[in-house]
Amino acid sequence: MSGLALHYERKTTQHHVVLSVPQGKVTRVHLPDEDSKAHLVTAVLKARTQPEEELELFGQKTADLKKRERKQVRARLGAVSPVVGLINNLNAWENISLPAAYHGTAPLENVAELAHEVITAFGGDPEPFLLRVPDELSMLERKVAAFVRLLVSAPELMIFDALEEGLSHSECNRVAKFEMVYRAYQPAGTVLYVDTREDT
Repeated sequence: MSGLALHYERKTTQHHVVLSVPQGKVTRVHLPDEDSKAHLVTAVLKARTQPEEELELFGQKTADLKKRERKQVRARLGAVSPVVGLINNLNAWENISLPAAYHGTAPLENVAELAHEVITAFGGDPEPFLLRVPDELSMLERKVAAFVRLLVSAPELMIFDALEEGLSHSECNRVAKFEMVYRAYQPAGTVLYVDTREDT
């Protein structure tokens, strides 16, 4: 479908989920339950569906993608989720810089500059922040570190999955910065907030 970053449909005996996300816009969706949310996020990030699902990303049906095409589509996606995905025995800088070095997405000097800018935008002190391992970071700080790692690859579609989950009341007041910072680096990017109706 033209003009859409994402179109998704999943029909089960319990629920029928249909979602269209316009390219370059902000979309907020509350799904029926955690299972529905997990299926959506997994399908999008893998660019691959289960039999009961249909998915188009950037106008392409994922069922028709060849291996190389699927890899290219996946490179355009990112998600900040409750499962932050940082490696516990690496500090924040290593969690951010090693994937960047492996994929060759940007010079490490640029990655360091980006990390400092984003951490500062969230009110953190970059030098000590980047030296701490995940267990020494708050949940918000872990999400910020994962967010920086994603921003390095300049995703065109950013999913914020249950962004407030695991955060304190004061930290929840700062989550709007995720969208603001993403927009600063990807003005034409697409933002999708996903949560469940159980959390409203």
